[in-house]
Amino acid sequence: MKNEQIIDHYESFKTWLEELKLLSEYEWFKPMEEDKWSIAANVSHIIKWDQYSLQEILPHVAEGTELSPFPDFQKFNGEAEEYAHRVVNKEDLIQEGIKTRDRMITYVKSLSEDDFEQSFKVGDQSFTLEEFFEDFIGHDKHHQEQIEEVVSAEKV
Repeated sequence: MKNEQIIDHYESFKTWLEELKLLSEYEWFKPMEEDKWSIAANVSHIIKWDQYSLQEILPHVAEGTELSPFPDFQKFNGEAEEYAHRVVNKEDLIQEGIKTRDRMITYVKSLSEDDFEQSFKVGDQSFTLEEFFEDFIGHDKHHQEQIEEVVSAEKV
């Protein structure tokens, strides 16, 4: 995956976030399925992982670097859900997501093609920088598809 592809994904994700502003508060906070997250929690989850990457991983990536393991997923994701439901409103969360993606774009633009081949570890997981971005973009797309299914079902 080339840096232009990553940047294109992040730019289109920002546009998609803007479109979510059209959702009602009910749609935003309603569980997507029984005992599942809301759209708000899903969006917060994505943003919080971006912010974690920007603070704890990406500034430290260099060939052979061994970084601390990812935080406990359940706790981290629970905090993201709590943030979306109790701390921030929809418009502010979406703006935070757009600003975070702008920071990701700035980071990607600073990389050379060779930088994407750097190998590093997060805990016991090994990545090249390219693989790291591919994993998180796949994660974005997974949640986008879930949200799109719910939004389109609401319109029917």
